[in-house]
Amino acid sequence: MIYIFAHFKTNTTQMKKNNLLFFLFFVFPLSIIAQNETDIKKIVSSYDLDKIKEREAFFKKKEDTEKQKAIVYARNHNLPIRKINEDGSISELMKVTPNGFPIYYATDNANAAKSTRANHLNTGGSLGLDLNGQGMTARVWDGGTVRASHTLFSGRVSVVDQPSSTSYVVHSTHVTGTIMASNAAAATKGMAYQASARTFEWTNDLSEVMSEVQQGMLISNHSYGTPVTSNSTTLPAWYIGAYTSDARDWDEAAYLSPYYLMVASAGNDGTNNNNANPIAFGYDKLTTNKVCKNNLVVANAQDAVVATNGNLTSVAINSSSSQGPTDDMRIKPDITGNGTSVTSTSSESNTATATLTGTSMASPNVAGTLLLLQQHYKNLTNSFMRSATLKGLACHTADDSGMVGPDPIFGWGLLNAKKAAETLTGNGLTSWVSEENLTQGQTYTMTVKSDGTTPLMASVTWTDVPGNPIMDDLTENDPTPRLVNDLDIRITKDNTTYYPWRLDIDPSSPAVRDGDNNVDNVELVKIDNPSAGIYTISITHKGTLVGGNQNYSLVVTGISSTFSLTSTTPDLTVCSDQTAAYTFTYKQTGSGTTTFSAEGLPAGATASFNNNSLNANGTVTMTISGLTNVAPGDYYIGIKGTSATETETRFKKLRIYSSAFQNVVLTSPTNSQNGLSTTVNLKWDNQSNAESYTVQVSTLANFSSMDINETVTTNQFTVTGLNQQTRYYWRVIPSNRCGNATATTAAIYSFDTGVVVCGSSSFSATNFSNAAISSSADSSASVPITITGGYTIGDLNVRMNITHTYVEDMTISLIGPASIGSPKIILLKEPCGDNDNINCTMDDSGGVPTCSGNPSISGSIAPYDSLSSLNTLPADGVWTLSVVDPYNGDGGTINSFAIDLCYVLPANLSTTANVLANVTIYPNPTKGIINISLPEMNDKTVLTLHDIQGRAILSKTTDNLNEVLNIENLQEGVYLLSLENGTDKTTKKVILNK
Repeated sequence: MIYIFAHFKTNTTQMKKNNLLFFLFFVFPLSIIAQNETDIKKIVSSYDLDKIKEREAFFKKKEDTEKQKAIVYARNHNLPIRKINEDGSISELMKVTPNGFPIYYATDNANAAKSTRANHLNTGGSLGLDLNGQGMTARVWDGGTVRASHTLFSGRVSVVDQPSSTSYVVHSTHVTGTIMASNAAAATKGMAYQASARTFEWTNDLSEVMSEVQQGMLISNHSYGTPVTSNSTTLPAWYIGAYTSDARDWDEAAYLSPYYLMVASAGNDGTNNNNANPIAFGYDKLTTNKVCKNNLVVANAQDAVVATNGNLTSVAINSSSSQGPTDDMRIKPDITGNGTSVTSTSSESNTATATLTGTSMASPNVAGTLLLLQQHYKNLTNSFMRSATLKGLACHTADDSGMVGPDPIFGWGLLNAKKAAETLTGNGLTSWVSEENLTQGQTYTMTVKSDGTTPLMASVTWTDVPGNPIMDDLTENDPTPRLVNDLDIRITKDNTTYYPWRLDIDPSSPAVRDGDNNVDNVELVKIDNPSAGIYTISITHKGTLVGGNQNYSLVVTGISSTFSLTSTTPDLTVCSDQTAAYTFTYKQTGSGTTTFSAEGLPAGATASFNNNSLNANGTVTMTISGLTNVAPGDYYIGIKGTSATETETRFKKLRIYSSAFQNVVLTSPTNSQNGLSTTVNLKWDNQSNAESYTVQVSTLANFSSMDINETVTTNQFTVTGLNQQTRYYWRVIPSNRCGNATATTAAIYSFDTGVVVCGSSSFSATNFSNAAISSSADSSASVPITITGGYTIGDLNVRMNITHTYVEDMTISLIGPASIGSPKIILLKEPCGDNDNINCTMDDSGGVPTCSGNPSISGSIAPYDSLSSLNTLPADGVWTLSVVDPYNGDGGTINSFAIDLCYVLPANLSTTANVLANVTIYPNPTKGIINISLPEMNDKTVLTLHDIQGRAILSKTTDNLNEVLNIENLQEGVYLLSLENGTDKTTKKVILNK
């Protein structure tokens, strides 16, 4: 059994003066977002919002399902669902692992600001920056309602979840205050004390995060975790340090939202050594989302000793702080904050305060400080940093603590906001911060001049593609790298190569830097004592980049330059008849003149500068024109400054659209394809010049009237409800913000629907040797059906009867034959809740499950994936009903499985110019004699009988109005009788049943 509690120490007049140790599993996300619509649009402009909305709905359903299962589990095992403890902490059961472990979320500053140097950024700080969180909004997820009326919140806190609740929680109030409590008292001043906050109850945290990123959220803080041991029960060794599906889901959220950074507490298992098989004794204590690649995991330090100039004198880790690394030896935790004896707001009254300790406190200390760095970057550049830039900056500028180099206790060291802010301020002069893109096979290089007095450091950080999660206990401490896109950074000088840090195979030993790092997505090269001179930084990659390219962030310190260029214009999207203007702030030290030119211009484009050169601080605007003949697409265009001693190039992204369109290439169905079903999947090639497509379908070649006229953003569209034996024409018209293609010049394809025959082809399973669904975790079952007869799918329904307690455990799929690519159609994906048994027909036209009674799913049910994607494919082969149940405690069996097939007649039987009407055949079904009644006609009628594969069996020509065919000598089955008289034609289905 797993309980998760916060580790904190309290000292307040409202609470007993005692030390309380808890292990916490509770959620606290802080988010940062500017409050104006312009900033939000900039942040989300590169997001695939449709995909994010889809994942939001997916995660919401997953979270609700997990909660429902947990409630049933709690009832069956007599466990509390939600509990308020005597000390005021809260624990709540949220889910149960596939192996049967209950997972609980549970609740468990002036010195903190000094430790991370946030006070140097605030008004009155040594840097003179006046960064207090003005215009920024934090978001906080926690285990209960924040006391928004607290005087130190000054009306700047809104309660989004449960706004009418008056059951205020100490922990959520304290965490919120650590981020943004006012500066009315030095002891309780938040890191960003003029920011606002939106607060959420911790249920559905991930789906709510997906909702908030659509509103421009930049940071969320999560001070929660799953402890190694609780209530005398220890997690299995394979689970600790493993990249689980929970880590993968949060990595996906970050990948889809490249400006969003999740900040998470490392946990409080520092003195717990109950891992049965750790990587090394005293290490390997991180679980679930603490093992993500794309987040920032925070360790807990005691109060640091910091000189008045902001330099770190000493710092010690709090012994309760959980140690890494991950099983694949990634550097985790990432960084350290101050979470020891943090004083902040409490919930007992509008003026109450409390002093708490734990990684729960270190995490908001770091997150609130990072909020100030985002604010500083916005002030400098008029844009926010990508999350990879912010994470890389924090790790790069942290004060190395503990062992030399990164380690699995402090991570990269203690957060140093002063140095991070100075790095942003000195960008181009004493440092370098840029956001770049590496394409497949590319090598990026730049030269820098070391000042010869401080270490030369260069780091690359990127938001990586979600990796493959560990799903079972087959391997403990699996070292397989979870990195997908593997970038490499090196520094070279005089034939000497300097490599990035990576953890030693023994985490208790210092990190090494004798080769590439192939596991981390933060790589940092440090030359401790560089000689003054020119060094080359190079960035490459291994293997194939997923997506063909990878955005990354580059940070360099310990350099010296005579001038700098800093963009104050975001990446631009323009039409080819427009210009693109990028403005840069120019700074220089000393005398001299810098001239400007353009790099990477596409052929035909030109660049002009409002200042071709500068010899003093100022601004320069680079205007790109002549784009009319430039191919639409993405370009990275640089402004190059050249002085007497050096050059500097800053690249910006330019997206070009044109009002001149190429015809869309139609791919499926092929032109003049016939014998199609009445549901057809239309597909075409994507165009780089298109933002959307208008799909038009008509029975008229000139499209004077249309059956379909829809606009989509993808390169496919499913047409339903078509008529049989009808010719349709279709075209796709691209459009973008600059205009629409001309419909009259679009490529036009045609297709013909056939005769869809239903009701005579049903196939039932007979092999149930693997039909049992075990009650143990990760069970599966499958039942095959073999379809023969040469059918082409016109429509397909699945009938199934499954006995299973708690049907929500199951994902049920239909898998097609290998000969057509083994298509997988998910029929039901963990449906309903605490309900039993299924007896239903899966049909695209069906409804949603009622999830009541027994069986809980019955009648006609629409599948999770559409079955219509199978239309027009050959039906012959082995079809399999597959059931997967990853959860423990419920089982069952597949009792029956059948496929009802509507097939399409062969093309030569289904396409007609005019349908021959008023033809009657009887009896049908027949035992062998077919009577045919024909209308009066001027010409002879040709009668042709085909088998189901379209082969002619017999033929007869007649001018009689009544005709007889004898087919007694044929095998039982379905036949097709074609009747032609001049240009008139029809086809009748004949069933021979002796």
